[in-house]
Amino acid sequence: MIKGLAWSAIEKYSVFLVSLIVSMVLARLLAPKDFGVVAIATVIINFLSIFSTMGIGPAIIQRKNLSNDDINNIFSFSVIISLILTLIFFASSWLIAHYYSEAQLITICHVLCINLFFGGINMVPSALMAKNRRFKEIAIRTVVLQILTGAIAVYAAYNGFGVYSLLISPTVTSIAMMFYNCHFYPVKFKINIDIKIIKSIFSYSSYQFGFEFINYSSRNLDKLIIGKYISANALGYYDKSYRLMQLPAGQLTGVINPVLQPIMSTLQDDMTQMAQKYNKIISFIATISFPLAIYLFFSGKELICVFYGNSWKPAVTSFEILALSLPTQMILSTSGGIWQSCNSTKLLFVTGAINTGITIAGFIIAAYCFSTIEAVAAAWTITSVINFFITFVSMYRIVLRHSIMSMLRQLISPIVNAILLSCIYIALKNVFYNSLFLESLILKTILGLIVSLVYLGITGKFNVIVFFKQKCKRNGI
Repeated sequence: MIKGLAWSAIEKYSVFLVSLIVSMVLARLLAPKDFGVVAIATVIINFLSIFSTMGIGPAIIQRKNLSNDDINNIFSFSVIISLILTLIFFASSWLIAHYYSEAQLITICHVLCINLFFGGINMVPSALMAKNRRFKEIAIRTVVLQILTGAIAVYAAYNGFGVYSLLISPTVTSIAMMFYNCHFYPVKFKINIDIKIIKSIFSYSSYQFGFEFINYSSRNLDKLIIGKYISANALGYYDKSYRLMQLPAGQLTGVINPVLQPIMSTLQDDMTQMAQKYNKIISFIATISFPLAIYLFFSGKELICVFYGNSWKPAVTSFEILALSLPTQMILSTSGGIWQSCNSTKLLFVTGAINTGITIAGFIIAAYCFSTIEAVAAAWTITSVINFFITFVSMYRIVLRHSIMSMLRQLISPIVNAILLSCIYIALKNVFYNSLFLESLILKTILGLIVSLVYLGITGKFNVIVFFKQKCKRNGI
């Protein structure tokens, strides 16, 4: 697990750095509306992608007795489904453009059809890469593609390609990933598909598919609502604030999640041990996410203006509100791997359906009553807290059969750390107010690190001095 986490960390942190740099440059070359229009098409295409994968990827990882012929049958099925969905998306592009009153969406949807098709047929070889723990190859593939496509996108934006420069990375990446993965795990297309294996694997993946469907809806309906009932320009601000908030979250959970199910599935016969290990993971995530959320909340204006420029100031308030959802979202994002490892995809689907209903209700109320991106952001943050308790009460009581209090106790110390950091930021508000954006951001970052590290040292969670002494001793310094 350590080796898998190491390569996963290299991948995620490298991608984080490259994505941040590319995003900073593109934000200064393109208008907020460009990001908003692409966000609409991206939400729709990713929604269709759920139907092309149908939750089969995790099922391939979970099943231990799949033959090469079974794999080829599943791959052939995914090719047919992906082709059908691609044709539907292509034909629907005019309706989508008309609904949102954006003519550009026609061409954008046509280009993204490539991404939809190759992303769908890549599902099987990608799952095989994860199942066989080829984390090193996955990391190399992802980082190289991120750098190349990011550079091409910046070049295109600089030379006046506008909104279409945002389509380069997802399109090229989907094609390249398909051929790269097939190099390690070649798959063959069969005209005559054995439907028995599809039915067999769908008994596991059906609830996984249902969860992915409703979970994606809850996470992205806000963007479709903003694009339709507020404006594409407002969606550009909201989408940028949401993505910036998600960047640090993805660097931690993005390292853990890819290896969580493959590793935890080996403990599916020992729920007590799985609960204990999962509590440690939650404690680790909470220790980072709670103070991080406070830092992002109090540094919203500086982060937006330094990274994207002063023209993106309308995104500040929504970013600050969304930042408060970070702890619950980061911990929640790991729950899927536990449900899957316990073969409890039915409960995964049920809790996901309840959570989605609550989230969608929040979005509708926010859009109907207030019609601002700040209200939608508040709805997202409030419902994420509600969903957090619904998910983990169900998981610990029904599946893990472990006390929910054992998990909640992991949150006490991180919450105290967050409260302490909040008080310090508020007390020094005037000091930051009189500073330039970059100076203020640096001061808040240093202060946040010092306060958090001192707190962790006092509570015995982590001692930075001991850590570096041990590291120096290990390296013979």
